[in-house]
Amino acid sequence: MGFPFGSVVFMLLLAIGMFYGQAQYKKKRAEWGKLLTIVCGILIIVTAMWTNLCRSNIDQGAIDREKRYQEVQCMVLATTLSNMYNGNGKCLIIHHPVYGNNTSEIDRLVEAFEEGFGGKVTEVRAQPIKIITNENEMAEEAMLEMTAADFNRVMDNNKDCDMVITMVPLPFSEDQLYQIGAFEMIPDEADPSIYVKNPDRTYPLLGVYNGYVGNLEPLFLDGLIGAMTLWKPNPTIDEQPVPDSVQEAFDKRYLVITPQNVEATKKTHPTLFPKPRR
Repeated sequence: MGFPFGSVVFMLLLAIGMFYGQAQYKKKRAEWGKLLTIVCGILIIVTAMWTNLCRSNIDQGAIDREKRYQEVQCMVLATTLSNMYNGNGKCLIIHHPVYGNNTSEIDRLVEAFEEGFGGKVTEVRAQPIKIITNENEMAEEAMLEMTAADFNRVMDNNKDCDMVITMVPLPFSEDQLYQIGAFEMIPDEADPSIYVKNPDRTYPLLGVYNGYVGNLEPLFLDGLIGAMTLWKPNPTIDEQPVPDSVQEAFDKRYLVITPQNVEATKKTHPTLFPKPRR
């Protein structure tokens, strides 16, 4: 029995429903949108469990290949950030909530980040954005957007880390986004209509793993996000072995956006950037 394409397609459709429901809840406060998000999320979990537990011949090679591409993405993001970094050597990795001691996948990606840093960072500290105490809470929290308070709490508890990588999507709402301490801006004294970095705040070098540009372009232009990896518009997804070259493997699927290349990326891949509202 080969790779379970039927299950993958079903989960992709559920993911579309989940994000559509989430968008309706955020934009219109439609309660049915929240319900749709939770139901689709639960069905994704159930389908994934069925696929892994009930099918006898899961294509382990395909799973290992996907894991390697995840690691490649971590390594390139870490290398990109390390080339910008001149700090105290401590990096905070913010990851999704986990239940119990199920941290093996997080540990694997942390090792990839460490390899990408190439010794430039002496401590990589992985912390969940929320503490989960039961499986029901895990299912619900996994479907909901994290808030500024969630990000601020974990960063405030690890203030000695002057580099931060979030594996958790940043808030979509600009009201929430700009309440995150790492993105605080204040009116310029010379021109209050212009917002600038707060000179009294020490900003971390911030990276985003597997992100979405959305409304984040200004954060790159203001130097508040150092680098973000994301899927390219037309990735090469095949059954070929992952290239030995980390950069070659990365280039098959992903892009990295930085303050230095954000404008060029927008010209090359305009579909990644939302059109301004009229």
